[in-house]
Amino acid sequence: MGFYSHIWKSFIRNERWRRSIFVRILYIILILYFLLIFFMLGYDINKILAAAGGDPVDKFNSFLLWYLAIDLLIRCMIQPVPALQTVPYLRLSIRRNRLIKHILVRSMANIFNILPLLVVVPFAVKTLIPAQGAISGMVYIAGFVLLLILNNFLALLIELLARRKYIFYLIPIGIIAILGLLPRLGISLEKPSIGLGQGLSQAYPLIYGTIAIALFCILFLARRVIHNYLYLDIIGSKSRNYSSGTLGNNVFRKMGETGRYVSLEIYLLLRNKRPRQTMLMVPFFLVYFLFMVISNHSMQSPFFLFLIVTMLTGFGAVSYGQFMFSWESTYFDSIMARKNNFANYIKAKYYLMAGMTLIMFIPIFTTFLITKQVDIYLLFSILLFSLGVTPFIVMFMGTFNDGRVDLNSGTFMNYQGMKGSQFLLSFIFVMLPYGIFSLFKFMFNDAMGKISIALPGLILLFLHNWWIEKLIIRRFYTRKYKNLEGFRKLSN
Repeated sequence: MGFYSHIWKSFIRNERWRRSIFVRILYIILILYFLLIFFMLGYDINKILAAAGGDPVDKFNSFLLWYLAIDLLIRCMIQPVPALQTVPYLRLSIRRNRLIKHILVRSMANIFNILPLLVVVPFAVKTLIPAQGAISGMVYIAGFVLLLILNNFLALLIELLARRKYIFYLIPIGIIAILGLLPRLGISLEKPSIGLGQGLSQAYPLIYGTIAIALFCILFLARRVIHNYLYLDIIGSKSRNYSSGTLGNNVFRKMGETGRYVSLEIYLLLRNKRPRQTMLMVPFFLVYFLFMVISNHSMQSPFFLFLIVTMLTGFGAVSYGQFMFSWESTYFDSIMARKNNFANYIKAKYYLMAGMTLIMFIPIFTTFLITKQVDIYLLFSILLFSLGVTPFIVMFMGTFNDGRVDLNSGTFMNYQGMKGSQFLLSFIFVMLPYGIFSLFKFMFNDAMGKISIALPGLILLFLHNWWIEKLIIRRFYTRKYKNLEGFRKLSN
């Protein structure tokens, strides 16, 4: 019980709970919001299934395979790996098998194992039990819990393996891609999914035997990987399985010292868990929103299209730039102590944000060029605004962020380093261009509206060297010691 009492004590004694009451309240409201959504969905599940038509049990089971695949993908992206929390215990005389059991059990303590039960249990009580009996309902719940446990340990195994080789992240992505491709080939997923649900409710030995064997194999592999992983020099290493060379020696050589800084920033995003997970959310939201815009006619109004294009174009740059200095907070003292060109260091961050914006713009431009839902000139006006004005706002507000960020922590429900400025930034970078465009369009015409957002972006784009040196760097140096003091704190 000692391990688990430590978990609770570390939670209630954490300094971040004594800071930023606004952010704490916001996250508590967010948790309660998701719990309420799933609870209401479960409460009305019988009415929802009845309105869908057909057999309600089969209708529910037809989504089972898709849910498990999406659940696995989301777990691999944001479910925390509790291995790093065991580092202090490795210095003590504690049996390795006990630590392995602690990691496996602790991995079960996450919200992904709770939310689906708020839907499945009401479904079993309100729909399945009246149709097939109490035993079928209880067996179905037990079988679904086994599938959740299987997904949990499979995600844990994939994340541990992916810490060494990122190619393992292709496993959940590949599963989603295969499930999406099969209907295109004329292979229906509805019948296998319904068959899985029927097997759970009817306690088919083949179904439960397969789940048990798969669970045993995954647990065996997970234990082996964790056993080989539980060494201080492996968990604490920041340079595991990476080349000593940098991208600046090849791709960015022509950019000189600035190119070297760009390559180091890219390595920071790829090697560390929190920035990597943050950036992995960017293509996920890009594909999701583009699909929603194409398929959902209610989102094709000019207002929604403008906001979505603006948000997606600058989403990558803002996701990275909101922690512009906090990414290096654990060793920022070292950066300031070295005789480096600080201007080139800041310019590298700007060039990386501009590169992300251009990369995001390519699929956006291609999509709307084909669908012709958004005017091409408006797209390029938003692009110029996102290349000039948005980075200026992000970098200026980034100088106020003195929050320390643990690079090895996960992103889900982690607000370490978050300040009120980040929430304000999320509102400004989307609404500001729309407000300017609407004002000039109302006062003059549509062409002036486009020019009003393109011209400031173009000016700040060409003058980026000037405002980086005269405004951003000067502003940072006025707050340098306050920011460094914040970065030194263990948690904030």
